[in-house]
Amino acid sequence: MINKKVHVNGVDIALVDEGDGDPVLLLHGFPDSSYLWRNQIPALVEAGYRVIAPDLRGFGESSKPQEIEAYTLRTIINDIVALTQALDVQKAHVVGHDWGAAVAWMYAFLMPRRVDHLAVMSVGHPATSLTPSIAQRELSWYMLYYQFPGISEQLLRRNGWRLFKQIIGGEGDHARYLRELAKPGALTAGLNWYRANRSPAAELEPQGNFPPVLAPTLGIWSSGDKALVEEQMADSGRHVKGPWRYERIEGASHWIPLDAPAEVNELLLGFLGTQEAAGSTRRRRRL
Repeated sequence: MINKKVHVNGVDIALVDEGDGDPVLLLHGFPDSSYLWRNQIPALVEAGYRVIAPDLRGFGESSKPQEIEAYTLRTIINDIVALTQALDVQKAHVVGHDWGAAVAWMYAFLMPRRVDHLAVMSVGHPATSLTPSIAQRELSWYMLYYQFPGISEQLLRRNGWRLFKQIIGGEGDHARYLRELAKPGALTAGLNWYRANRSPAAELEPQGNFPPVLAPTLGIWSSGDKALVEEQMADSGRHVKGPWRYERIEGASHWIPLDAPAEVNELLLGFLGTQEAAGSTRRRRRL
């Protein structure tokens, strides 16, 4: 699917760039790549959008620096700014899942003039995770295993990737993940996202106030998510100054774009490009 590479911010970013019209930026998470969006890209292009889906640094065919500090969210934001500038995109609809959602939230409140509509899946506004509940901490246990350079890599690879397989639980593109993470430098690069942004030490650092998100925002969470509690997404509307809409998809795992492609496409096409999102009402959808 990759059809070009752009050198920005010191790294090569591989991406899909298809279609014409208003741009839609699709941001994936761990351990995915732009391939996560294979069911959304054709639908958005057919609807008249220009779709830009990068392999974020550390993933897919993009560069994989091995330093932890190369993966701070501010560094990733700089990648996105430089990438959109290189592609002559001044403003875009931004859609993110998992770490891509975290990047999308931050991009939206730091670069409000560059975001038209915001759609985030699975991961809520960062303010909702400053003091995570015990339930959320229990679901996030795997993040601790990712924090030890060298040791984490050995633990995840040993016995035919047994621990990693247990963490993924047969969800998402699980077989593809093993092939991708076995490539040189890929596993360390992916884990460095957690080390740079989710280390326990980060909780001891002073937390500033986040600016509100001004764009119309759609939050999507799935009832089968084994990594994230619903509250962190449902409560995100408190940090959105623009119109807020929350959708819960029943039965899908954490990998919503893969498990519920028809529902995701319907929601995105009904949301992007509207003058306003729906109010704070919440609809339930079944697969």
